[in-house]
Amino acid sequence: MSSPGKKHVTLFFVMLLLVLAGVGAGLQRTVMAFDEFDEGLRKIKLLTSVLVTIQENYVDEDKVKTEDLINGAIHGMLSTLDRYSVYMEPDEAKEFNDQTQGQFGGLGIQIDVVDGWLTVVEPLPGTPAAEAGLTSGDKIVEIEGENTKNISIYEAIKRLKGEPGSQVTITVARQGEADLFKRTITRAIIKTKAVEDKEIKMLDDHVGYIRLRDFTRDAAEELEAGIRQLQGQGMDALILDLRDNVGGLLDVAVKICDLFIPKGQVIVSHRANRKGDPNERVYTAQRDTMGDFLVAVLVNEFSASASEIVAGCIQDHARGVIVGPVGHRTFGKGSVQTLMENKELQGGALKLTTAKYYTPSGRSIMDDNGLLPDVFAQVTDEQRIEIRRAGRVSEMPTIDGDKAISGRVMEKNMEEQQATHELTVEEVFTKQDEKSEAELKKEKLYDVELFTAYQCLKGAAVMKNGAKKNYNVANSGN
Repeated sequence: MSSPGKKHVTLFFVMLLLVLAGVGAGLQRTVMAFDEFDEGLRKIKLLTSVLVTIQENYVDEDKVKTEDLINGAIHGMLSTLDRYSVYMEPDEAKEFNDQTQGQFGGLGIQIDVVDGWLTVVEPLPGTPAAEAGLTSGDKIVEIEGENTKNISIYEAIKRLKGEPGSQVTITVARQGEADLFKRTITRAIIKTKAVEDKEIKMLDDHVGYIRLRDFTRDAAEELEAGIRQLQGQGMDALILDLRDNVGGLLDVAVKICDLFIPKGQVIVSHRANRKGDPNERVYTAQRDTMGDFLVAVLVNEFSASASEIVAGCIQDHARGVIVGPVGHRTFGKGSVQTLMENKELQGGALKLTTAKYYTPSGRSIMDDNGLLPDVFAQVTDEQRIEIRRAGRVSEMPTIDGDKAISGRVMEKNMEEQQATHELTVEEVFTKQDEKSEAELKKEKLYDVELFTAYQCLKGAAVMKNGAKKNYNVANSGN
C-alpha cells in the first residue's frame, strides 16, 4: 500500500521557508524570494509550490492542512532511506518508549516485515495473540480488511494496537494451509518480562536453559538473576535461547555480553557511515564474568539486532557455540538507530540510522546478511512449524512422557512405571498401545535445535573435563 508521505517526499523544508521569509509574508511571496537562491534551494521552491498547489486545488479541504502535509513529508523523507529509519508521531513515540520499558497495549505479538509481508515473529505467552492461535511465521495479509503488502512496521503497530477491550480483525496466511483464515482478537494491556520464570530451568544435573525474549531495560538484570539461580542448582553449562528475539536496546546487549566476556575485551563497535567521518565507538567488557561455564547460543532467522550483537560477540571470542536451524543465518540487522527528540517535533521522534555495528573481529552483520551458526540443527522448516504447533519448543526428547536426557534407558523407565503404578511389563505395553496416534506423534516431537545445542555442550564437556564429570554423550538418550 502506498504511503501518502511518498507523494510529498521533502515538504518538511517548508518549515525552513517559513522561518527565512517570515510567516506573515505568505507562501507565494516565499516562493518568489527563492528565485535568487542557488540550485539546491530552488528545489525548496518546487516543494513549496507543490504545497501551495495542493492546498489551493485538492478536492478535500480537510486533508490539506499544513501540519498534516508536513507530517506526510517527514514520513516520506524517512521512507527513502532504509526500513529502520522512521518518523514516530507523538503517540507512536510514546508506544515505542512503553515497549522498551516492558509494558504496552495491544495483542501481545512480535512482528516484522519479511519479503514485503507483515509476519508474526512470535506471540507472547498468555496474550490475546497466543490465545487466538497465532504462531511464528504466520503472515498477516489484512488488518480490518486492508491489505498489508509493503506496510511499514510502525504503520502495522499503529493499526494493531488500540484501547484495551477493543477488537481488531486480521486475515492470516499460514504455511502449509491453502486457505486464508480470519481472527478477531480483543486487545489487552501487555506486560512482558525479558526472562519468564518458567523459561529458566535445568535440563539435567549440569546443563541449564534460559530463554531471553527481548532486550528491554531490565533484560540484563533478569538474565543475570536467572544464571545465578541455575548456578545455585549446580549448572556448569548454559543454553541461551535467542531464537525469535528481534533485539532492542544496544546498551542492554552490551551489559549482557559483559556477563560472559572477560573484562577489557571488545564487545561491539559502531562506526558512522558518513564519508570521511572517523568516529568509532568501541564497547568493552567492564566486569568479571559470571564464570567459565560452557555456553551454547540458539539463534534462528528472526534473531536480530541486539541478539546478533550478543551471538556475534560470543562467537568471535570463542566463548561458546552458536546453533541454528539448517539453511538459515540470523536476520542481518547490523545498524544503529538513534532516537532523536527535540521540542520542534512536539513529542514525536526521529529514529534514524546513524551507524553500522561490527563484531569484535570487525565483521559487519548487515553486509554479511546475518551470522552463520557454528552448528546447524538438522530440522526442516516444516518440522519446526509442527514442533511449534505441538507446543514442544524448549522440550527435550521423551520416553513415555519422562525425560530421557538423564541417560535412563527404556528398561529402567518401565521399572519405574511398574513401581509407581503396580503394572506388569505386559500392562505397560498394553497401556502404550492404547495411546492415540496423535498422542504418540506428539511424544516423538521435541525441540531439535535445543537438543542439538545440548549435545554440543555434552561433547564440549567431555573434551574439557574428561572423566571428571558424568557427561557421557552415549547415554544422553539419543
